[in-house]
Amino acid sequence: MKVTMSWADTGTGSSDYDLYIFKGIVGNTNGSQSADAQSASSSNPEIATVDLTNPALFTDDGSLQKFSIKIVPYTPTGEVVHVKIELVQGSGGGGGGGGGGSFGGPDPTVPGNPRYQNFYAPTGSSAESDQGEFNIGFDPKTGRIMTMNIGPIWRLTPPEIPALPFRPAALPECCEALWQDRSAVNTDTGLDPILWTDQKTGRTFISNNTTGPEVLYAYSDTDGEPTTTEPTGWHEVNGGPPTGADHETIGSGPYPASLAPLLSTPLNQGEFVLFCSQDLVGANCSRSDDLGSTYGPSVVATGPGTSNSQGCGGLHGHVHVAPDGTAWLPDKSCGSKQGGAINILASANPWTEFVVEKAVTDADGPAFTTTPQTSGGADPSIGIDSTSTVCYCYVNSEANGLEGHVHVAVGKRNDPNDATKVNWIRDTDVGASHGIVNAAHPEAVGGSAGRAACGFIGTNLPGDYQSGTFQGVWYAFIATTYDEGRTWVTVNATPNDPVQRATGIWQQGGSGQNGDRNLLDFNEITVDDKGRVLYGYSDGCHTEDCINGTPGDRGAFMRVARQFGGKPLFSQFDPAEPTLPKPACLSGTRSSSESLLTWKVPDNGGSDITNYKIYRSNTAGGEVFIGQTGNATPNFRDQNPPSDAHLFYRVSAVNGQGEGSLSNEIDLTITLPPPPEDACVVPGLTILRDAVGDTSAALGIVNTPAPAGSDLVSFQLAQPDQTDGIPRLVFTINTDANPTNTEPTGWSAYVAMKLVRGTTTTYKGVHLTFNPTATFESYTPAPNSAGGIDGRFVTAGSRKPAEPGSNYDGANGKITMIVKASDLGLAPGDVINGFVAGTSQTTDPASTGAPAA
Repeated sequence: MKVTMSWADTGTGSSDYDLYIFKGIVGNTNGSQSADAQSASSSNPEIATVDLTNPALFTDDGSLQKFSIKIVPYTPTGEVVHVKIELVQGSGGGGGGGGGGSFGGPDPTVPGNPRYQNFYAPTGSSAESDQGEFNIGFDPKTGRIMTMNIGPIWRLTPPEIPALPFRPAALPECCEALWQDRSAVNTDTGLDPILWTDQKTGRTFISNNTTGPEVLYAYSDTDGEPTTTEPTGWHEVNGGPPTGADHETIGSGPYPASLAPLLSTPLNQGEFVLFCSQDLVGANCSRSDDLGSTYGPSVVATGPGTSNSQGCGGLHGHVHVAPDGTAWLPDKSCGSKQGGAINILASANPWTEFVVEKAVTDADGPAFTTTPQTSGGADPSIGIDSTSTVCYCYVNSEANGLEGHVHVAVGKRNDPNDATKVNWIRDTDVGASHGIVNAAHPEAVGGSAGRAACGFIGTNLPGDYQSGTFQGVWYAFIATTYDEGRTWVTVNATPNDPVQRATGIWQQGGSGQNGDRNLLDFNEITVDDKGRVLYGYSDGCHTEDCINGTPGDRGAFMRVARQFGGKPLFSQFDPAEPTLPKPACLSGTRSSSESLLTWKVPDNGGSDITNYKIYRSNTAGGEVFIGQTGNATPNFRDQNPPSDAHLFYRVSAVNGQGEGSLSNEIDLTITLPPPPEDACVVPGLTILRDAVGDTSAALGIVNTPAPAGSDLVSFQLAQPDQTDGIPRLVFTINTDANPTNTEPTGWSAYVAMKLVRGTTTTYKGVHLTFNPTATFESYTPAPNSAGGIDGRFVTAGSRKPAEPGSNYDGANGKITMIVKASDLGLAPGDVINGFVAGTSQTTDPASTGAPAA
């Protein structure tokens, strides 16, 4: 958005006005607030620009974004000031290039360069966790994406794939994916999650460490879809593979040529599976020859007992297997360098350690070394192309430890006398194009010959990036090479949407600092069946306030950045760009006076989108052109449309190559606004609201699903007229549905309230409690064990039965409690100063209603 302020000087030549733009509604300022954009020079005109959040004029729910424009009359001499606000062209459709603009913004569109969309976890679901280590897999047999970042498994079906009965038809690929919880039972809790999908067989493996060398393990051939033989969708294994204390990893790939004739079977389809984990000093790996059903003994991979020891040990990265059967395990701590271990016999013998360095400068690049960070630091990652050439993506300590630059070095095994020797060449700082000086979570994947990508999160602020007071703003970036590391293109996959703000990225043990252990040791990356990159990451900045500049939210909400434009990692799918834009993902609402259309921006085909065309009809499939946006703004108001009961809409994007295909069709009917709430008409005024799906039963460190009917959605209060003249209040608690219409003995749903009369404060409450049948009462809350008044506890002797008409309608998630005002100690004119509502389950049903001990 561009704002231009101008004026005609009255003749003195000394007039001066300054312009400031703030995101959101900002009242009077005192000069201490920092503007999001400003122009405070002596120029006329003053011009300032500010990025739009989406970027779009409307937020995802159709509501307007809000900005405050402040004009300061620095030297006024009676002028009239004129302000012009314009929407100007951005990158459109994800961008893709080599930096440009302010840090964190979109990249300029360059034909052939990768462009990304993002999939966002469902609001209030278990995919919005407090902390996480992201894992991602892709099943080419179904086109589904498998994800895990703490315990629950979430399966994503991309929008272009129908998913009955939830999505009967394909949608444009820029639409949101279908997220489905497909968790196993035994791996749903733990401290060290790992997920891996073998793309040849379609089998997904999942595991979780608990405390020490105890692993929880399962695998699925159905992407977690329940079957008659596997009710949870997973074959859950008691015991699992041999494991060390920490940092497990699973990988798979083809047997080496020397072993394939001996070990390949119809069951394993020529694939072996490795399970590796760190065991205090070093790491060990065990191999499965039956596609992960059972594992053999552990073999030392790093640390004492390896060949060509380089002092590797401690935490390691993820194990990957090359097309030639070579297994690679990266390690950031190999003496004073970074390196790892290699095995050319499918972990049949101790592994061979290596370090990543180049001693001399030659035609394959300058000499270099790899320096680990002193405090923890990021685990390196290895991506492997179809020729088994590797790209080693790592964070290098620089500037005396105050910076961690993300690099990629290319490794080739071309020594005819030593198959384990790696020749390291072409080391590149892939964050330099964007000014990135601190990075974390580098994750690499390979494709066709010479092609690889490394995803990471990075910031342009130097300093101790693990500190809880670090002020960096972090974004997800993906660097791609198509020529074996000779050149790289790095793009911001989350432009204007940081993944962490104003705090560090903790990469050590313990609890971190200031909540910065939310984004734990790693993210992960893979490719789909077309070679498009999929970078799974945890998002610690997910509210509008954080995105727009307020210090971090923390948390680790699941996200997937999917490549949807530019050249992929599989060369046979290279598009000819620039080309026409792809279809948009259209949605909308309709009132009696207008239709509001909004849409997700499609891939721009390698040419900036400049316009959208709008089509409408009163019959499905009959849309005709009715207007256009005239710019790249992804919304349109169709004012005073025809009054037909149904109006059908489509839109199309236009770029320098022409008009793209039509979007999905939507059918809009008039949606009447809800009637205004009335305190005198049940259910009355909505007093409290809560997110859906955020309730669990806490058992130690494990969160399990709470009983149906325990998830509070809202609380409403009414005082309807009474024919007998006795004032009564009607309390309505809305919850998730409970078809059984009963709850366990000792279960309660309550509303407690605070009453203040002068210097006297009292508390009252109403509840439904099962003892064992439904009982409706008013009561006086009692202190809990910490001494605070708590609505879960009841003062002995204070309970009074509620009025007839009180009811539990579990099937519709509604609790109604009718109570005399006098039973709550209320008189006309009294004011209730606050409410709290909740559900609870006592561990001592016989003492339900007793005060806390």
